[in-house]
Amino acid sequence: MTRFKQHKELPIKYIQNKLKEFFNEDDIDNDLTTQLVFSREKEAEAVFIAKENLVFAGKAIIEEAFFNCKIISIKNDGDMIAEGQSIAKIKGDIRSILKKERVVLNLIQRLSAIATKVSKLVQITKEKGIELLDTRKTTPGLRLFEKFAVVVGGGTNHRFSLSSSVMLKDNHLSHTSSILKSVKQVKNLAKGKDIQVEADTVDLINQILQSEASSILLDNFKPKKLSEVVDKIRTHPKGKNIYIELSGGITEQTLESFCVLGVDGISMGALTHNVKNVDISLDIK
Repeated sequence: MTRFKQHKELPIKYIQNKLKEFFNEDDIDNDLTTQLVFSREKEAEAVFIAKENLVFAGKAIIEEAFFNCKIISIKNDGDMIAEGQSIAKIKGDIRSILKKERVVLNLIQRLSAIATKVSKLVQITKEKGIELLDTRKTTPGLRLFEKFAVVVGGGTNHRFSLSSSVMLKDNHLSHTSSILKSVKQVKNLAKGKDIQVEADTVDLINQILQSEASSILLDNFKPKKLSEVVDKIRTHPKGKNIYIELSGGITEQTLESFCVLGVDGISMGALTHNVKNVDISLDIK
């Protein structure tokens, strides 16, 4: 029951604009070292090599960054790459390759790291028919890239931005007199949008079930308590059609214990904010 737009592709124009921004930040047109070593065009072949097992994400980034080079070979997004294998091989002016190398590596190392991590964890949730969801805990300026990487890894995109849906969390509810009234108000104003309400107590769940919310976010519930809580929601007259999402305190080590029957999705900020870049090198021949 996927609720939000899934970013299965990166728009080419978006990639071009972001690369321009990142190349400007690195001031590649004034690459002092490359300019001093290579005063004129010199053709070279460069190979992107996986230094560890990974799931590749970033094909279009390489293609757009090195548009003026010949792409001899390149893997597809989602391909499993073994340590030592080639990801892409390009041929062109060594000056162009050298000055863009770092930016491109930074991007594909991060996106491939996210895709690799998601690919591993989604095997746990998929067995139970549960969606593994990302969050808005993304790197500023890289959200679309990172959400794309989540999809490449087999995960599911949650809302992209604050305008994607209504999510009433504890800080919103702390200054409202009634969940019932708040949900009714936003439902009238945000027609057609998903309305999710966060709950960290059974009392809050009872209130949400009396409202017109389409989704419940169960926050920081312990695995031992979850089955009872989920059953309570599902046996309620409105419970069959409510999307049940879990979040809070869920790690790679504990994920499996949260995969309770009746849960629709589990969201983990760690999919994007707690990721170590994979090791990819660029070797020039």
